[in-house]
Amino acid sequence: MDKAKLSRRAFLAAGAVGLAVVGAKSGAATPLPPNTRFRDIRVDVSPLAANSGEPTATWMAQSLPTPLHAAFAGRLAPGDRAAPTLIVRIDSVFLGESGNGIAGFAGDVTARDNIQGAGVVVAPDGRTLAVYPLFSVLYNYTGGSNYEVGTAPRRIAELAQAFARWLPGQMGL
Repeated sequence: MDKAKLSRRAFLAAGAVGLAVVGAKSGAATPLPPNTRFRDIRVDVSPLAANSGEPTATWMAQSLPTPLHAAFAGRLAPGDRAAPTLIVRIDSVFLGESGNGIAGFAGDVTARDNIQGAGVVVAPDGRTLAVYPLFSVLYNYTGGSNYEVGTAPRRIAELAQAFARWLPGQMGL
């Protein structure tokens, strides 16, 4: 490859990285105060139902509340009418192909499950205070091979647990 092509590729790559950094900083939500408490935690899988359909949305709706309540247990104040509500919205779930999780044919590129959504903090008057987008990836062998019967609900549950574990940190809590 000649130097002109190499220089042009390097310039384009540097520009793409710069745009990604600027976009990440401008879209970043402000962390919540460390003493933030929530009146309630609700799960919204309606975008997931529209994207993936059933039974995926039902499995997520069943799997997500327990790990969310565990992750935010010290931050729940159900009697506090002034406290905001946390709505956890799940937009999409992707279950990758089976693989061994290592590079190569049917390796780490295809053997990934992922979940995308957001934690939406809503004031008692209904105003959206903040939105914290989150994308999480797991190797699919955490829930079992997709060749086995019945692994999809387990894999969805693993994604729900990962999302619940990462969300407080994404919110700065």
